[in-house]
Amino acid sequence: MEVAGMSSREQWMQEALSRLLDVDPSKIAPTQSFAEIGVDSLIGLRFARQLQDEFGLELELEWLYDNPSVRELSAFIDERFGAADVTSAKSA
Repeated sequence: MEVAGMSSREQWMQEALSRLLDVDPSKIAPTQSFAEIGVDSLIGLRFARQLQDEFGLELELEWLYDNPSVRELSAFIDERFGAADVTSAKSA
């Protein structure tokens, strides 16, 4: 499902967070802070691990706190690791 104004990575993050938080993905705005949507340290750790597994990234947990929204974290990851390939490492 393509969501207007969201990158593939942002959409994946929104879906992953919705599963972890057991909420509808539409309830998670890309600019909403992780704290605002209920991400605590345990959920953050699980989310970081899923990102690592899905995209093959070496992700540090503190990056979630330094970039506290789907949009900010996605932009940071794109800048740090490159935006060219947002394809899941699992499908490669």
